[in-house]
Amino acid sequence: MEQKHLLVIEDDAAVCELLAGALGRPDCRVTTVHSGEDGLALIEEDPPQLVILDVTLPGMNGLDVCRTMRRDPWMEKIPVLMLTGRDEDDDIVAGLDVGADDYMTKPFALKVLSARVNALLRRGRTAGTASPAAAREETLLEVRSLGRCELQFGNRVVPWAEGFSPAQRMLLAVLLAAPNRRVSQEAVQLGFWPDSPASRARSNFDSLMTRLRKTLEQVLPGIDVRHHLQLSRGIICLENVRIDAHEFRRLAGKGLQQAAAGDLWPAEISLSAAFSLWQGTFLPGDFGSESAAVFQDELEQLYLEASQRFARILAESRRYQEAIKLLRYALRYNPTHDGITRLLYQLLAADDQRVQAKQLLDQYARSLAREKFSAEEIRSVLGDFPQDPPKNGWLKG
Repeated sequence: MEQKHLLVIEDDAAVCELLAGALGRPDCRVTTVHSGEDGLALIEEDPPQLVILDVTLPGMNGLDVCRTMRRDPWMEKIPVLMLTGRDEDDDIVAGLDVGADDYMTKPFALKVLSARVNALLRRGRTAGTASPAAAREETLLEVRSLGRCELQFGNRVVPWAEGFSPAQRMLLAVLLAAPNRRVSQEAVQLGFWPDSPASRARSNFDSLMTRLRKTLEQVLPGIDVRHHLQLSRGIICLENVRIDAHEFRRLAGKGLQQAAAGDLWPAEISLSAAFSLWQGTFLPGDFGSESAAVFQDELEQLYLEASQRFARILAESRRYQEAIKLLRYALRYNPTHDGITRLLYQLLAADDQRVQAKQLLDQYARSLAREKFSAEEIRSVLGDFPQDPPKNGWLKG
């Protein structure tokens, strides 16, 4: 009898031992690893028929692991049962959104977990056999706008920053920047052709919509463009789409609210899901849209604020290196951000990285000098940098 391989990715050794004992049987062998990175490596070396994945892992968390698997043409076929310590609807939604097949909360009944494992093994994920949820997903148009400009429909991915005319790119940018993905036809006509008579602006608009729809049909064969780019009663809207920038804003805002309320575990789940979407600034490049530039700035400010809050949550559980990595990346967007620099300095000191802390101050001084701060002003700014962790904890620091 050929054994089925079950892979458990869980950092709690006691839980690993419990699962290995409960699931190990003549027809199944269980392998356990304690990090997401090790789990992905093992999937490549020794493919499992099922992955049992904890949400909270050191380094790469469970949401990121699952998202990585679902982006890989081969790994995406492997069923994933996700484990978490809380029974919250939003946590479950976050796990299912990144592609988990099932979800269980700790503590769990071993009989129930074993039954769900058996159900997933029977069902599996086979090529050409999509679940109802997967079939619904295929009707969505994925729009990636953070750090890149891509459209995905089914298995086809198209970079739209290059294959579209400037006017088409600008219209897409206006729609993506709108909070509800809706703009009035009148606003587009005034913004695109402010000096043209109303009749000419309307004609130009009709031509632009026609060309954009044709371009979408050409680059995304099989798409029903009117299902996604709609014009009704003078309102243009994007429907049946998933936009990474909007999802990032929703999750980051939700995480900040949860953190403010003291709900740290849900906040970590939300912020982790948000940061897994962040690949860079919104619509990199010049799309000629003022509203897109405003939305870009709004998202970067939210990203910087969420970075600080997420880093404090990580630091509270002494996960200093994760917090440091997060803040170093955030500084790329604003090298003179005082709040991020101070918090990063404290974390480096708390992690006994004194040399790196000194290097951070030197780098900050150079950045301030480039911003035309005087030598006296720079000395004043650096003179009161916090040397020790916050006395009342990182969350209140």
